Amino acid sequence: MIDIKEIRLFFLRHGYLLIVAAWLFTFAFLFSNYWAYYSSPQGVKRSLEKSLHQREQSFDKLLKDTAVVNSLFQRSYDDKTLERIGKRDYFVFAYDSSAQGTWLTFWSTSQVQPEDMPDVLQPGAQFAKLKNGYYELITRQMKTSGNHQHFVVAAIPVRMEYAIRNSFLISHFYNKSELGPEYTVHMDLPSLILPDHTILPVKNGNDQTLFFLDYNKSIRAQPPNTLSVILRVLGCICVLIFLNLFATLLAKNTNPLYGFLFLFLVVFSLRVLSYTYAFPFNFRALNVFNPVIYAKDEIFYSLGDLLLNVLLAFWMILFFREHVKTINLPVIRKRWLQSIVIIVASLLLYMVEQFLADLIQSLVIDSHISFDVTNPFSLTEYSLIGFVVLGFISFSFLFFSQIINYLLNELTNFQYRAKYVWLAAVGIIWLLFRIHNPELPFSVAMVIWLLLYIVLLDFLADRFESSVATVPFLFWLFLLTVTTSGALVYYNDQKELSAREKLAADLSKQKDPYLEMLLNDLGKKIEHDEYMQYFFMDKGAKQSKARMEEVLQQNYFQGYLSRFDVTFYPYDENGQPIYPGDTTSLISFNRRMFFESEVSPSDVSGNDLYYYEPSFNDYNYIGKKEFHNPVDNTGTGWLVYVLKPKIFSQERLYPELLVEGDLYDRSRESQSNYSYAIYDKGVLVSHYSDYPFPIRLYPGDVPPGELTVKDVDRHSEMIYRASPEKVVFVVKQSRTFVEFITLFAYMFCLFLLIIVMYKVFDLLIKARMRLSNIRALINISIRKKVHGTIIFVVVFSFVILGITTTMFFIWRSEVQNREKLSKTMGEVATDVETVFLNQRDMDEIDNMYDPVFKEKLTAALGNIANERALDINVYDADGNLRLTTQPLMTEKGLISGKMEPMAYYEISRLQHIQFIQTEKIGTMPFLSGYMPLRNRSGDVMAYLNVPYFATQTERNQQISNFLVALINFNAFIFLIAGMVALLITNSITRSFSLVTEKLRHVNLGQRNDEIEWEKDDEIGALVKEYNKMVRKLEVSAARLAKSEREGAWREMARQVAHEIKNPLTPMKLSIQYLQRAIAGDSPNVKELSTNVARTLVEQIEHLSNIASDFSAFARIGEPNNEVVLLNEVLSSLTGLYQTQEDCNIEYVEPGRALYVFADKTQMNRLFTNLLLNAIQAIPEDTQGRIRVRLQETVDHYVIVSVADNGGGISPEVQSKIFVPNFTTKSSGTGLGLAMCKNIAEQTRGEIWFETKLNEGTTFYVKLPLYDAFQSQG
Repeated sequence: MIDIKEIRLFFLRHGYLLIVAAWLFTFAFLFSNYWAYYSSPQGVKRSLEKSLHQREQSFDKLLKDTAVVNSLFQRSYDDKTLERIGKRDYFVFAYDSSAQGTWLTFWSTSQVQPEDMPDVLQPGAQFAKLKNGYYELITRQMKTSGNHQHFVVAAIPVRMEYAIRNSFLISHFYNKSELGPEYTVHMDLPSLILPDHTILPVKNGNDQTLFFLDYNKSIRAQPPNTLSVILRVLGCICVLIFLNLFATLLAKNTNPLYGFLFLFLVVFSLRVLSYTYAFPFNFRALNVFNPVIYAKDEIFYSLGDLLLNVLLAFWMILFFREHVKTINLPVIRKRWLQSIVIIVASLLLYMVEQFLADLIQSLVIDSHISFDVTNPFSLTEYSLIGFVVLGFISFSFLFFSQIINYLLNELTNFQYRAKYVWLAAVGIIWLLFRIHNPELPFSVAMVIWLLLYIVLLDFLADRFESSVATVPFLFWLFLLTVTTSGALVYYNDQKELSAREKLAADLSKQKDPYLEMLLNDLGKKIEHDEYMQYFFMDKGAKQSKARMEEVLQQNYFQGYLSRFDVTFYPYDENGQPIYPGDTTSLISFNRRMFFESEVSPSDVSGNDLYYYEPSFNDYNYIGKKEFHNPVDNTGTGWLVYVLKPKIFSQERLYPELLVEGDLYDRSRESQSNYSYAIYDKGVLVSHYSDYPFPIRLYPGDVPPGELTVKDVDRHSEMIYRASPEKVVFVVKQSRTFVEFITLFAYMFCLFLLIIVMYKVFDLLIKARMRLSNIRALINISIRKKVHGTIIFVVVFSFVILGITTTMFFIWRSEVQNREKLSKTMGEVATDVETVFLNQRDMDEIDNMYDPVFKEKLTAALGNIANERALDINVYDADGNLRLTTQPLMTEKGLISGKMEPMAYYEISRLQHIQFIQTEKIGTMPFLSGYMPLRNRSGDVMAYLNVPYFATQTERNQQISNFLVALINFNAFIFLIAGMVALLITNSITRSFSLVTEKLRHVNLGQRNDEIEWEKDDEIGALVKEYNKMVRKLEVSAARLAKSEREGAWREMARQVAHEIKNPLTPMKLSIQYLQRAIAGDSPNVKELSTNVARTLVEQIEHLSNIASDFSAFARIGEPNNEVVLLNEVLSSLTGLYQTQEDCNIEYVEPGRALYVFADKTQMNRLFTNLLLNAIQAIPEDTQGRIRVRLQETVDHYVIVSVADNGGGISPEVQSKIFVPNFTTKSSGTGLGLAMCKNIAEQTRGEIWFETKLNEGTTFYVKLPLYDAFQSQG
């Protein structure tokens, strides 16, 4: 049991950890609940109001600068003024109003524009919902003269809300990223307030209520502040360190299993509490604990749960491993029970291996986390966490397998062949149970790998306690990295194949997500179109079908939709055709389309939009809308419209901005990364990229299965048979080797980082966070310094090279893209000018945008955009958007109808020939170019804008390719640098090692050789001094030897005299007593003579023993070594002493013969002395129990332990046990244990003891096995 005093002392020494943890938790609580603005809805309200008031004051301060304000209306501002206003955290608009109308003379953004001008130009403040979010609109009327009125409007953003949600367009409160979906905005006070909702009014600086803040506490809470999380995590670490130290105390003072069980139960209980309650804080509020990112089951519910569980499991395994060597396993004598334990242990090893493999598979496949290291820009913070998890999984298996392997070695008495047979047999049984599993080949590979791994574990048992510069350490690190990288590549391939199969299925259907989004919006607009509502109310009586089609084409089916042929079918409320030329009723149309067709249309969005594909080249989108009377809501008719592609083209021009996407799934392969071909009835109908697809497929070219994957000329071909007539090829360049090498580099560096962090953390714990202790524990050798310096130079060079080259790539890519955009823009401008000039009255600029020409101009722009695969915007001379091939950008509120202000200033005011700049929508940056369009007279008639959305993607792809090549190259350089560092340090330290070795063998009792060193360098100077020292030492040694011999003889004479004098005294007294008895004619002379004779014989025998002891002690240095069977020596000695009635001697023998290279006589003397000491240490009133155990260690040594149940050795004499002439007994020379120590050390072994008062003592003798002795010799 552990003493109460030790517990009290432990709390005094380590209680500061709990105090620090308490303070950290207190500060975190205060910060989250009181100090942080988002700690409560009231705090959020105050923060929003403070932000609004500051921006309102900034706007008022701007208006006081009359010179700047006047320049906005006169358009005389310079670029610095424009830039300064554009950087403000609100948007500024200047309006000039007169009887002729209202003009916008200045705008500081092209992202948004106030609507409903009559309401906006009312002085004061109002809250409005614009296309991209909620704004406070502040209008100020400026002093003017004449008939003009000047107004300045500030649009202060409160919350950005986009009509499209993807990774670039994320709704959020402006400059309040900490606020999540639990907070929403209402323009009016809700009539019904639910119980979980808190409604708070938010007011401006004039105490005017702008909007109502709605807090829904039932929604997942927003993550706490980063500082609060850090404080809580540090507090948890302090508590866990305290628990680890206390468990270590239990392990050392009681039983290692007690310490482990205590730590396991406490940590397990805390983890269960964290699942059930928000303990120590609400983990689910952190994004890393969001199951959308990753989820496997109830235990591994998120990536954060996986990380925590893996770290805690690693901690438990590491703690058990650190103390498992001190556990004496019970001896299992029954063979069948021993076999069962071996089978269970082997099965446990396979189960853990399979479990961890499934865990890695789940992490890769069941998550939205990218592990594609060949595309570094796809990696996120979750990828880094995933790599860390993989690292700790690998280390956990390494340490766990060491524990199981240690157990198996004990159970098989270190008979490795028998252990391998058992493991192989259990592995075969394991495979038989998985015979029908589709992953059987992978399971076979895992079994073979595990067997080879265990063999390596037996022959290379070096652990991670050694330096990171050692070869065994680097070998295990290399093995772990290769294995983990291989598994990751395998599962990445599986995930990629799944994504490629989905792409093939989508290609076979020819669906277009951008088109579907357009049609959904278009359908809603048509449904509420006034013209169409009146059309169906009048049943088309006043309108011809051609006019109806012209209106719909002109208003809705322009731009991107102009590439489709549209057919319209109007029906009355009874489903009958309105026009006589249409003979098919709505019921007949539905029956023919949805029931009698071989391929039924599929619902796209639930908004009366369907996808229909009667044959591959003939796919249609079908829209169906019902119209109602706005007065009584009765049905008035139906409109069915069918879109067919004019020319099939799979390549789309829309940017990623306009496609709804998963915010977390960044690992999806871009369609441009693949080459694909689509065949219908064996004929190639479409293809993408330059892969050499065949023009025609023959029956033998396509495998019979639905899905086939094969490797062809460094490419992976997937053949997807969508139908008997339709086949899709999706091809991807095979980069498995490059991916493996890159992953190896990533994982190797990550593993090194984990180990360094573990070493630092361990050092801080051992040093108790004290700088003085840290300095005392750190001991960096010259070898380590040289190693570290070389590796640091390589890594530093890699980082600098990577940063500078990446910056160069970014700069070069920027220049190339600008040049490319400039050239393309010039060509597009020429084409657009030609289109404009071909129109009637082109010089009359005011008529250019007349509806008569707009339809034709839009169609012509669409053709130009399609040919060049880009988007085109055309602005008039006032910066208003007139024509666009991407109307959804303005309709969805991603841009306003105004030209970008800086571009307008450069092109219009400064009259530059072109202007290119980087713009941003949401979080997506892109290049955008502007150029004036001129008529025949050279006058500017419009401004051309060409946004280049592909620049970021192309640049990232170029940088990714470079980084992958750089990482692979530097991984190779890193390995070479490691080898070179090893050679250099060996060459530097070899000379030191030579001097060290010579110094180690310097002995006063033998001849010391001088060092021969021919080089005249720093080492040569050291060698010269060493040789001088050796020569001086020889002279001093001779003098000292003479003095020591004389002193030794004197000491020996004194000791011999003392030992001889002790028995001579009773002999003299006995003879003197006998003489007096004879002189006095004592009657019992005969009896006295007998007693004296007996005493003399005993004392003479004692003198003989003393002589023998000194003789044996003198002969220790002259061993006669031979191969000795240690089993036989111990068996003979224990059998000799087992006849004693008052002592029970137990001998535990291993299952195989153990040999040592030693003097057999000295071995007998060594263990005889230990046995006699053990017997003599047992009190007379105690039944003696002596346990002699012989066992082999993993490092090729043998340990003999002799344990007794005597009274133990008191602390004050423990340091003198092996000192010659020291004894605790009433008789003896005190040479026995000193002789044992000399014998053990002469055999290149060691001897030590462990003792507890009143419980007993155990002496350990560690000797090298015969094969290990040979390798050392």
